Amino acid sequence: MTINMRVTLGQVTVVVTEQNPHIIIGRDPSTCHIVSNDASVSRQHAQIYIDYGFLYLHDMGSSNGTWVNGIPLRESPVPIDPSQQIFVGQQQLFLEDLAVGGKKTMMVAQPEAIRAFIAGREAHMSAQGTAVPTYQQANPGQQTAAPFATGSVQSAVQQQPATRDAQLGLGGSEGGLPAEYTYRRQGSNSNGVLLIALKQDTFANDNVIDGFLEYTALDAETIASITIELVEYHKNGPSKGHVWDRMLVRQGPWKSKKNDVLPMPFNLRVPTGTAVTGRDVNWELRGYVDINWAFDVQATAPIMMKNVDMEQVRDALGTIDYRIVELEPLSLGQHYVGKFQPPAQLRKQLGVSNINLDIEYLGADLLIRMVVEKTSMFKFDKKAEFKFDLARLRTASIHELGKHFMDNINLLMK
Repeated sequence: MTINMRVTLGQVTVVVTEQNPHIIIGRDPSTCHIVSNDASVSRQHAQIYIDYGFLYLHDMGSSNGTWVNGIPLRESPVPIDPSQQIFVGQQQLFLEDLAVGGKKTMMVAQPEAIRAFIAGREAHMSAQGTAVPTYQQANPGQQTAAPFATGSVQSAVQQQPATRDAQLGLGGSEGGLPAEYTYRRQGSNSNGVLLIALKQDTFANDNVIDGFLEYTALDAETIASITIELVEYHKNGPSKGHVWDRMLVRQGPWKSKKNDVLPMPFNLRVPTGTAVTGRDVNWELRGYVDINWAFDVQATAPIMMKNVDMEQVRDALGTIDYRIVELEPLSLGQHYVGKFQPPAQLRKQLGVSNINLDIEYLGADLLIRMVVEKTSMFKFDKKAEFKFDLARLRTASIHELGKHFMDNINLLMK
């Protein structure tokens, strides 16, 4: 079997192949291929390697553990693939199979077992109070050196410790949500209630939306999964909206009992070139509880979306007294069109009727195409094109940016 796996921890990515078959993860930059500054990661925390055509993960005696599907590894390497939930200390490890049609890891909430274990260490609790069964203890008799394609090993990795209900937080009487998560929306039916809780209802491009879901069971059911999505609805887009990010908050199946309460933190990433909420665009968070053989529970929370880059462009043109007519996103974001005008009483004097903008996101850059429409029918319209580094654009003075637009307008008018 040929391995071509992208491994990501935090902002660092390495591709493991037959030509690069062994990597070490940790805080020590002199010995590690993937370096993390997270305090929960040891100097030499874990290693990933290829052996006989299969990919293995081995904990190197770390303080806070390496976890597969909520179970800590300790003694022996185990086979891994993108379907598993892997945490190095408190950081989630992402795998992406670069083969055609390959799978990649979905972002999930940190298992409660990890938080409890690390909190216990930090509080110097007794060994009995912090003990969590290792992968080998939870799966006695399993061969950890078997290929990850083998069904018996795959199912063993997906097993959960005996304290699973406690790890999920089932059976509680309150959700335990912080008081600052004040923006709340819910959906319900006879099976349960799903609450979406946020600190605010307004976000901007490149933000991370941190929130909580809380599921309260009103009946005994088998729950398959709970997810949350960031959805954009555009007048000219898909009727059911476009999902920009999705998080699997809890993977089942598990049995719920009546009045069980399950609080679940989540975070979603807002895209770089997000469309602004307006007459053509609406945004919402969409939560979903998938219940086997019963009616699913859904909840939606409408939110407002801003775009800090478009605000910079708008305000910069405003400093030179060019007045906005429209600045609208095209379907599925990453592209805007706009029109600005000089003061109506000065059109003839300035010789400009409109400034037309076509703004497109290109990775870390923002490409702006500007067409100056001249008032005289005997003069050709003039075009200019310039590219901004997004990071610099967001910190630039709007007056300097306005001067840049003015210089280009004057140049085109000559």
